[in-house]
Amino acid sequence: MKNFKTIIAVIAISLSTVFSATANDKNPKTNKETKALRIEMSAFIGKKIPIEIQKSTTVEVSFIINNKNEIVVLTTDSKNIELNSFFKKKLNYKKIVTKGIQKGEVYKIPIKINK
Repeated sequence: MKNFKTIIAVIAISLSTVFSATANDKNPKTNKETKALRIEMSAFIGKKIPIEIQKSTTVEVSFIINNKNEIVVLTTDSKNIELNSFFKKKLNYKKIVTKGIQKGEVYKIPIKINK
């Protein structure tokens, strides 16, 4: 009986190790597509931002891609209200051409703005 419990414990630990090692958050293909999407989004935003900022800041934009391949901004996470509305105006319902992006999946991309 003691050997049986030991064998069961070893099997349970082995299985948990195997399952945790094979679990991946995202595959490398998705990372390439996300980088391409990030480049396309920066083209929509442009080089000049007409908002005065005191120091460098980061805005995290959460969005999905709808069935028409358009960006739908869900939230923008910044303390500056003007920046939030600027990013929503610049990105919302812009058509993307990046292939392989999953529609309906929520993406979060941080955008750094230098002073």
